[in-house]
Amino acid sequence: MLFVTCVSFAANSEEDVIIRLQAVETLSVVLRCILAKNLAGWEVMVVFADDINESDKVFMEFVDMIAQILEDDKVPATMRHRVLQLAIVYTSSVNQLSPGAYLLRRDLFPALVKLVKSPETERYTFEATLLLSFLANFHRSDAAKLNPYLQHIRDTGDIALMKKICWATNFACDTAIKAYQGVSDDSNPTFAKTIGTLITSLRPDRALSSQPVDPPRELFKNQPIEASVSLLPLFEYLFFNPLFTQVFTDTAHTDNSETATSRIPPLSYTVLSLSSYLLTHGTSSASPRAMAYANLAMNTLLIMAENSRVMDVFCGQSVQLIRLCRQRLPWLPTPASTRPPVCALLDCCVLWLRHNLHKRLEIYTYTTCIRTCFRVIWYLQKVRIRIDYEWLELWKAIIAVLGFLAGKLDQLTTTGGVENLIQETLRLVDFALSRAEIFLTTPGDIHIFIYELVRSSDVIQKQTKILQTLAQPGSMDRRMSLRSESASRSLKRVLSVISYYEAEISGSGAQTAKESLRIVARLVDKDGVNATQERHEEDLRDQGEDVIGFIRYGCSDGLALMP
Repeated sequence: MLFVTCVSFAANSEEDVIIRLQAVETLSVVLRCILAKNLAGWEVMVVFADDINESDKVFMEFVDMIAQILEDDKVPATMRHRVLQLAIVYTSSVNQLSPGAYLLRRDLFPALVKLVKSPETERYTFEATLLLSFLANFHRSDAAKLNPYLQHIRDTGDIALMKKICWATNFACDTAIKAYQGVSDDSNPTFAKTIGTLITSLRPDRALSSQPVDPPRELFKNQPIEASVSLLPLFEYLFFNPLFTQVFTDTAHTDNSETATSRIPPLSYTVLSLSSYLLTHGTSSASPRAMAYANLAMNTLLIMAENSRVMDVFCGQSVQLIRLCRQRLPWLPTPASTRPPVCALLDCCVLWLRHNLHKRLEIYTYTTCIRTCFRVIWYLQKVRIRIDYEWLELWKAIIAVLGFLAGKLDQLTTTGGVENLIQETLRLVDFALSRAEIFLTTPGDIHIFIYELVRSSDVIQKQTKILQTLAQPGSMDRRMSLRSESASRSLKRVLSVISYYEAEISGSGAQTAKESLRIVARLVDKDGVNATQERHEEDLRDQGEDVIGFIRYGCSDGLALMP
């Protein structure tokens, strides 16, 4: 009775605005409290409609009330905002339960677009976009074709709407970045900071602490903050709407007055920066929520790496430095000047590869990361662009993953997917080796890459035995069999190159790393990379996947943001 009465008062346009607003606020409290009790879908219908047979009538009156108020320009902006928040509370609380389907029967997309584009309500863009994402994710896996909101995300060509979404997302992501930086200041060293550190080190209690240490991981247990959920609608639009990519990339080289005044970097830079923090701390606190955000960030990077328009812009020069996470040792090299944004994208991958090697290995995200690196290198060699990048950091991180798997395979919590991860990694190394002379910046980069492989020959040779151990011939389908054969060929080619240079180094009598590197350099400069000239018929289908599993955490954070 309370629910039905409040809906009736809120929907009555002839009623006093204050009374209508109180009815909406009462509904918000009632919904939040009752739906927090983990009721089943039919129980929700019984509680609010008294009878399942009455649920259609009661809940559609509730949805109609939301739609009418959001669409009505005559309703004060404050009330429209509270109704928008009410819709988020309801959607977040029911999540994937059957009562959520009532919001799919009445298309709220036009009302949400009007809310975003109206000067009076544009400041509510973040919440409107969040609601749209939650609605688009309702039973995504089994009823995607029936979801009108998902269809709108795919088909909309409203550039003004997309610009507003980018604007709101940028502010939310920047807030999330500042929250990480508030926990531990990781800004680049300055003269004043260096002097301050020196003076601090002279204190008696700091005299012996000469080496930098990681901040305690417990400090990051509440990170990322809920505003990070803004990555979800950004991912949805990048994943489904090709036109949105144009708006997204336009932000990378337009320094408009709003951005300049607020000193917030362009959205594409902010996303890369936030991703670096999410990926660095993905497994720091053993939090499934933090890991879900890291996985969302990595899938967003893969979507960008697979998009030629994004990569075209990312391979151009940055308009400013992109600040990346420096809260875990070892730090990434500090760039001396602005670099193409694709360098920051690769750095994000390095941060994930370095800092998340645990017995409970997040194999899916590691595989996504390797695929992202592959797509970046594939694009660079395709368009024949050489970027000024610290490639050695990437090679070390990739080989460290293979070394971890070679040494800790028996200790992993699960080995499901490890075979695929190794196959993808070997495919990446083989491809990079065969295209090294096309995409690596200098001859020195090629020399160091080959020497790093030779130095790690034991690790790479162990992959043969691991793949044999993990292989299950009886259960392999044709696709898995072809992938296994391709990985075996890649491994043989890489080992062949390593064996050639190992033999030459051994025959020359080189005793030190410097002498060995000099031998490799002489051979490469004389004959080129001694890699097979066999053409790589690589499967380049897009491998970015929808992040359906994230919606649980997204709804929880969306609810936490509501008053």
